[in-house]
Amino acid sequence: MDPGRGDNSGEGSAYAEGVVAFTAKLAQADSYPCHTGVLKFANVSINEGDAYNPETGIFTCPVDGFYHFMVHMSVYGRAQCAICKNGDTVVSLYHTSLPDKCSQVASVSGVVKLAQNDKVWVSTWGPGRNDFFTSPDNESIFVGYRLG
Repeated sequence: MDPGRGDNSGEGSAYAEGVVAFTAKLAQADSYPCHTGVLKFANVSINEGDAYNPETGIFTCPVDGFYHFMVHMSVYGRAQCAICKNGDTVVSLYHTSLPDKCSQVASVSGVVKLAQNDKVWVSTWGPGRNDFFTSPDNESIFVGYRLG
């Protein structure tokens, strides 16, 4: 067992009492990604239940239920991403501030029914660079929590 990741037994863990929640921030070094696929939010401020893995960018459901996920992106240009469950798009986001090129925030969220071991992540899509960023004054975040 990795002591930093929890043992998923439920005994003594936060989710044994129904609490599963995380907030993860995009690292400044990961701003303006040029890849498609999983976007890692490496700076974790809350991870009750140890279900979000900042090394992979993937949330693995520890207990069945309804969950609310949201992504808030600071954008300077074009942004395309989706919240995915087991490889299927739940909700997607497309935003552009062109031609003004001013910094804005784009957000999307959704409620998802999950079973144990289902996986949820933010995936970038589309050609070229996505203009989401984190700076000392602006943050891009991925948040999820179990309802009820």
